[in-house]
Amino acid sequence: MKTRIAQISIILSTLVVSGCFDPPEYSEIPHIEFEKLELFEGSDEERTSDSLLLTFSIQDGDGNVGINESESFVPYHSYNIIVDSNDSLVTYTGDFDPPFYSVNPAGAVELFSNEDNRPVYNCTNYLIANTSTDVRDTFYIELNEYHHNLHVDILKKRNGEYSLMDYGEAFGSSDCALNNFNGRVPVFDEENIGRSLKGSIGYAMLSAGHKIVLSRDTFMVRFYLYDRALNQSNVVETPDFTLSDVFVD
Repeated sequence: MKTRIAQISIILSTLVVSGCFDPPEYSEIPHIEFEKLELFEGSDEERTSDSLLLTFSIQDGDGNVGINESESFVPYHSYNIIVDSNDSLVTYTGDFDPPFYSVNPAGAVELFSNEDNRPVYNCTNYLIANTSTDVRDTFYIELNEYHHNLHVDILKKRNGEYSLMDYGEAFGSSDCALNNFNGRVPVFDEENIGRSLKGSIGYAMLSAGHKIVLSRDTFMVRFYLYDRALNQSNVVETPDFTLSDVFVD
């Protein structure tokens, strides 16, 4: 459940940070606004993926924006494990005694479910891994919302209604990673955390499926950001686009 650095990259533009004697100008809750969306074609010779570049502005009163790739500890960990009332790890198959509890890597426990409501197998709720005795099994997990600080959905529009685009369907695959464009905006400047921050971020989503999937529909992008204190920004929805609107020759 590591961040997919092979399919997600970050491009940072210059950020303007206020001087240390300036009073805070912005709320400590990050505020973001859409600027532009562009699709850049990859090189067939180098077998590189196309890049859907989302550019947006950000302002934050205390500048505590960004998670580095190396930060895998709580609260930025990947997932919580699910155990039953006997502290047994819950797996895809087998009998377990509810209630179920969610346990993070630091050992914090929260009620997860009063009933055994395990869904059918999918790559969001289950993780295939080895046990301490090197036995491979399929474990029930809860993904951590804060593992990624930037959450992005691409939605298609049909008959006035929006729904998530399914990149996996275009390739005949059930791989969840094909539809997951969440990622991490890294720390801009650790020395300036605590000061007001304003600037633009370019976030590149790499995929071989953009031209195939986006060519069929009108679509929009919906996104939001968390700061290091887990404050959520406003949710932004872009205007409607077609492939020709965003394609850059």
